[in-house]
Amino acid sequence: SYVGINSVGLRRRGFSTEKIREIQDIYRILYQKNYNNTQAADIIEAEMEATSERDEILQFIKDSQRGIMKGYFKSN
Repeated sequence: SYVGINSVGLRRRGFSTEKIREIQDIYRILYQKNYNNTQAADIIEAEMEATSERDEILQFIKDSQRGIMKGYFKSN
């Protein structure tokens, strides 16, 4: 299940703190909010600035034949 992005790996590959934060925000909408994939993608596209990272993530979701794995939600 989703735990978080690999910020250390992104930093090692030269991503700025701002870009890492942007990717984290995208993944929070995808994995931590109670939206289905289509709703999450629509929100990300409408509310977040168009960047190559955002567009690549959205394109990956749209191109997926079987969707993306959300894991499970453990309630308290």
